[in-house]
Amino acid sequence: MLHGWGMNAGVFAPLLELLDTAQPVINPGLPGYSDSPWPGSLSFELQLEAMAQELPGGRLLGWSLGGLYAIELALRYPQQFSEVILVACNPCFTSRPGWECALDAAVLDTFATELKQDWRRTMRRFLALQMQGEQAARQLVRSVWRQVIAAGEPDFEVLDFGLELLKSYDARPGLSRLSQPVKLILGERDRLVPIALKQQIADVASGIQVESVAGAAHAPFLSNPAVVAMRL
Repeated sequence: MLHGWGMNAGVFAPLLELLDTAQPVINPGLPGYSDSPWPGSLSFELQLEAMAQELPGGRLLGWSLGGLYAIELALRYPQQFSEVILVACNPCFTSRPGWECALDAAVLDTFATELKQDWRRTMRRFLALQMQGEQAARQLVRSVWRQVIAAGEPDFEVLDFGLELLKSYDARPGLSRLSQPVKLILGERDRLVPIALKQQIADVASGIQVESVAGAAHAPFLSNPAVVAMRL
């Protein structure tokens, strides 16, 4: 289970409580998050290689930024990873010609600029954007914010790297070449990964199974953990 930008492995706790304990679950931090070291000199491709050496075989679940890692790990190591589950993940997070179901790159540029000025305020705004549209948005923001603060001041090089990946990386070619089954779970009220992706993802690969979670925003496993656990 691979988490998203600015978060840590603990974000999956509500979902982990509902999963079948007979099936081992590995919940690592992405490079530079939680207890995972930050290999600042390594490219994205070399980070993937290092992760593949540490992770056992099985299914990959990637939320948001973690989904980009999941797609590329599965592409490079098809014998190791048997399935890909993407949660609120856009294979191309910023809009391009012919790909409108995505963010304007300026949104991520603004976060990158404001992060250096006041990281607490910026992260809080990012959490609010993730939860916008949820009925219990304020409670969810407070809950995740406590995790973020408990982790201490982040490594800004790590956060900058993640924002640049979200802005520039296009995983659509990799996703289209995957031989493994792929499931995409979207939140119907997600402001970061629009529900319109449900239709446009067919332009990337026709065999992707797409499901949506009613009333959920960008973190459906937090607002609707029982629903997501059932889908898994």
